[in-house]
Amino acid sequence: MPSAILEVEALTKRFGDFTAVEDLTFEVEPEEVFGFLGPNGAGKSTTIKMLCGVLAPTSGRARALGFDLFTQADSVRQEIGYMSQKFSLLEDLTVSENLAYFGQLYGLQGALLKDAIHQRVMELQLKSLVQLRVAGLSTGEKQRVALASSTLHRPRMLFLDEPTSGVDPLMRRLFWEAMDDLVKDGMTILVTTHNLGEADQCDRLAFIMAGRLMAYGKPRVLKEQMGRQVLELRTEQFRELQHATKRQPQIISSELMGRAVRVSLAKASSPAPVLESLRQQGYSFEAMAPELPSLEDLFIELVQQSRREA
Repeated sequence: MPSAILEVEALTKRFGDFTAVEDLTFEVEPEEVFGFLGPNGAGKSTTIKMLCGVLAPTSGRARALGFDLFTQADSVRQEIGYMSQKFSLLEDLTVSENLAYFGQLYGLQGALLKDAIHQRVMELQLKSLVQLRVAGLSTGEKQRVALASSTLHRPRMLFLDEPTSGVDPLMRRLFWEAMDDLVKDGMTILVTTHNLGEADQCDRLAFIMAGRLMAYGKPRVLKEQMGRQVLELRTEQFRELQHATKRQPQIISSELMGRAVRVSLAKASSPAPVLESLRQQGYSFEAMAPELPSLEDLFIELVQQSRREA
């Protein structure tokens, strides 16, 4: 097991009487994509901003690359890249001018700056955009320019705050492919998202609800820890079948999914008696093979748990 590149302990942020982040503790390993997942207002962006030095924490500790992020920030700043939700690009400048500007902010000059810009332009397919003003670009294009700008100095850690918000599925896929390339190049990425499809691509996840860490680990392990199995029942009687499944005591939850019914049972339960009972009641359906719960199942369960504990 490699040593953690980032260690966070009891991180807390209060704004007056409001606690935005409370007692977060977790570790991030080198060269992984670590996702912060949670609803809007959960504290994901606040956490990222504290770790990047944009916000000062109320209490807690964080060490990155062997340095204290809050008392030795100057020693680690050059090793960190940060892409905010608003991208922070200069709208009146061209893509090329933006890249040069941000590269210089990171201390790149001359041939080093030119080579860094060329590499990112080619990797992120920006060649056709370099002479265009940023103001005229689409959201997805701005997103790629912002990613290039925040990684020109080849940071060892990259913080991305809702980087794919508002972009179409194709641009989202291209962005994640670019992130994979950065990880293969030795970078560690921390990304906030409320997109469950993106979260499933992360190496590990931290679920944050109301500023608190509710779950933490690899996506598949978190799903297995729910102790459930999920079956999809395909039928033309989907509404009637859903009502019937809700009367089955062994079924934990039952949801419509298109023209099918998606039910969950305890992992140790055999679905056969439940399915036979439904068929004896006159329902005709095709049962798919049992599978693990989804991140959506876990997300909903954690939201409900957070509300009960509030």
